[in-house]
Amino acid sequence: MSSIVSSLSLSFLLASTSLAAPLHGSSSSLAPSRAGSYDLVRRGFKAAPPVTGEDFVFDPSYAQAEIRRVLSKYKDAAKIIHNVQLPAHLQDLLHSTHFLADAISPTLEAAFNGAEIQDVAGARQATMPLIDNISGNLDVLYYGPISMGSQNQRMTVDIDTGSADLWVPVNCPDCPHPGYQADNSSTYQETGDDFSVQYGTGEVSGVLAQDRVSVGSLVVDNQHFGAVDHESEDFNATPNDGLIGMAFSSVASSGQPTFFENLIKANKVAAPLFSLHLTRHKTTGSTLCLGCYDSSKAMGPVTWVPVTSMTYWSVAMSAVQVNSNAVAMPKSLTAAIDSGTTLIYVPQDVAAAIYRQVPGAQRADQKYGPGFWSYPCNAKLNIQFNFGGNFFALNTVDFNLGHTGSGSSTCVGGIVGMGDSFPEDLAIIGDEFLKSWYSVYDYSHGARVGLAPSINNHA
Repeated sequence: MSSIVSSLSLSFLLASTSLAAPLHGSSSSLAPSRAGSYDLVRRGFKAAPPVTGEDFVFDPSYAQAEIRRVLSKYKDAAKIIHNVQLPAHLQDLLHSTHFLADAISPTLEAAFNGAEIQDVAGARQATMPLIDNISGNLDVLYYGPISMGSQNQRMTVDIDTGSADLWVPVNCPDCPHPGYQADNSSTYQETGDDFSVQYGTGEVSGVLAQDRVSVGSLVVDNQHFGAVDHESEDFNATPNDGLIGMAFSSVASSGQPTFFENLIKANKVAAPLFSLHLTRHKTTGSTLCLGCYDSSKAMGPVTWVPVTSMTYWSVAMSAVQVNSNAVAMPKSLTAAIDSGTTLIYVPQDVAAAIYRQVPGAQRADQKYGPGFWSYPCNAKLNIQFNFGGNFFALNTVDFNLGHTGSGSSTCVGGIVGMGDSFPEDLAIIGDEFLKSWYSVYDYSHGARVGLAPSINNHA
């Protein structure tokens, strides 16, 4: 019986025992340790052991470069999130009758709440295997294959829920990868418009083009993408050819629908959602499930969090707890769930408030630059974020970025504080968090993010 579930009525099935905070109105066999929160072990997490023996010393070079990319990627986020005008094609998509909540049958609602219903394996779905690019103690990025053009040329792309453009190098002799050979595709055409995306100190640029793009049996003809003929040096060491944006097309530089939105519009996926499983320090095993949900990657039912702005996959972040102690946050934040970012980024005052709850934590600005903090490696921590009224734990294995030096008893924390040029009400929740949660990105029900405890959290 297949563990990948989908639905011919534009829905999907979720079934297993409850290990996370239940959906509103649902029942659970777990008793909360306090309102809206569950004990860390009950959510499928093992307490992280102290880092000993084969410890990594933190190398700040990647994190420092990512800070620059994050600042550039989200420089206009405050304006975009609060004032965006959804493009007509996205409004039409979201207003489609396919996405009415009453299209979900009672049987499917029961499955969402954990009822054991036989998996339904169907067509109109595809699973993309992903490779985890590992550097030291960091799972840097996750990338997988797509096929392009009339000859189905294979390209590899970074999976990024924090942006909305697809781009690959095209006839680019100076790019680090050979790229897409447009001359070999009879369906390739250029629109005449320029294309560029800025990533901190780096950039890619070229022209906007169209061609056939597919993942497995899912095909979009005339998909818009950036045909890049220039990549800055920042991309020389990356293993992937390009990038596929999976956020809402309201933030697309091209102004065009994303690959997944085009699949939904053409009714080519069984459900208007995709789900993402990210491994921890394993090169293979990560997956992107298009139009489907892989129940074998989860240890419990999904907890749904409403999307607050159809730009990024953004949700309300109202609180943080450290060892059951509430963090004094100056204000609630909007959290962008971003698979294209490795670490977790919050405003500097929020980071300071979090680390004040970590015994022995100290600023590490002088050693690594602004925003970094160190803490005792043997500290027993339970860090939880409140998204949409439910607490979700951060596995401290992922929070620990490595030792401050060889044989040191202090380690570097994976929550980084951002300065004045970063929006004061924004948080970026990257792979550091997502490795512990099988995540679902659903265009229905007004758009929502689902989080289920990941199988990564087995012993």
